[in-house]
Amino acid sequence: MAPHRVVVLGGDVNDPLEHERAEMADLDVEFVIVDPSSEGEAMEAVKEADAIMMRGNWGTEQVIKATDHCQVLAVYSHGFNHIDVDACTDKGIILTNGAGMCAEEVSNQAVTMILALNRQIVQTTNDLRAGIWDGSRARPIGAIDEETLGLVGFGNIGRQVARKMGLGWRMKTLVYDPYTPPWLIKEYGVEQVFDLNELFERSDYISVQVPLNRETFHMIGKEQFDLMKPSAYFVNVCRGSVVNEPELIDALNQKKFRGAGLDVFEQEPADPDNPLFKMSNVICAPHLAGSSVRAAWLSRQRASQQVAAVLRGNWPSAAQNQEVASKLPAKGRMRGSEGKVNG
Repeated sequence: MAPHRVVVLGGDVNDPLEHERAEMADLDVEFVIVDPSSEGEAMEAVKEADAIMMRGNWGTEQVIKATDHCQVLAVYSHGFNHIDVDACTDKGIILTNGAGMCAEEVSNQAVTMILALNRQIVQTTNDLRAGIWDGSRARPIGAIDEETLGLVGFGNIGRQVARKMGLGWRMKTLVYDPYTPPWLIKEYGVEQVFDLNELFERSDYISVQVPLNRETFHMIGKEQFDLMKPSAYFVNVCRGSVVNEPELIDALNQKKFRGAGLDVFEQEPADPDNPLFKMSNVICAPHLAGSSVRAAWLSRQRASQQVAAVLRGNWPSAAQNQEVASKLPAKGRMRGSEGKVNG
C-alpha cells in the first residue's frame, strides 16, 4: 500500500487526474476517487485518507470528523464556505483553497460589469430589441476616468481590479480591507479607508470581492446602501451571502443607487422569480466570474500543489485556517512550482 492515500471526493470516478498525479509524481500516492450519494458514503470514503481533495459539497462536520489521520483538505475552488472550517481546525487538518486560480477571470467579470453599467450596454441592447431608439434613457453617462471606484476586499482579485480600473481607466480607487498591509496600498496607488460606510458614501462604483465567512456574512446591507450616491453602481462577484439580498432588492426598488451588476446570489441556482432578474437597471450572470479554460486546469494544479506541499511536510501557500498550526509539528515552507502540466 502506498504511504499516502489521497481521496478525491466528488466528480467523475474515471477522471485520469493528470494534474494531480503530475504535481505529486515524486510522492508515493494512491489516488481514490469517490462520488458519494450520501453523507454516510462520504464519511466512509475519507476514513483512511491522508489528504482530501474536495470537488463536491461534502465538507460537513460529520465527514471531517470521520477522518482518522487526514493532514490536509484542499478545495478546487476559490470559495470554501461549503467546508466546516472549525471542524478542520479541531481535527488538525489544514484547509487550503485555490487562491489565485481565477483572479484574472473574476476581476475581468467585475471590470466588465463596471464598464457595461457605465455605458448602459445591456439596457440599450434590450431597448433596441424592444424597438426603442432613445439614447436619453441611458443618460447621464459619467466620465469614468473622473469617477471613484470603491473596492471591498484587496486580495488577489481586488488588486487585479485596481490595476485594470485604476491604471487602465484612471479611476481614483478606494480600498476597504483591514488585512491589507500598507506597502500594497502604496504599490497599487490606492487610498485605504478603514470604515466600510465611508467607502460606500464616497464611491461611484463599488466592487465586492471577499471570501464568505462569519466575518463577511451580510456585511453589506441597508446601512451601506442608504449611504450610496443616487448615481452609483454596486457590483458583487464573490458570494451572494456577503450581501443581505432582500435589503439590496429594497434599496434598488427605492432607487437608493442607480443599478447593480451581480454574478452571485444568496440562493444558487437562483429562483427564476428573483426580483433582481426583472429589474432593468440590474445586469446578472449565473456565478460565472471564475470560469475560463485556464481556470479549469489551474484549479487542479493549485489544489494539487497544496496537497503535495503538506504531504512533503511543508506548510502550503494557501492555508485558510492558520490557527491549526498550533496543533501541528513545525513545518518548512512550500517550495515554488512551475507546474508540471499546463492546459
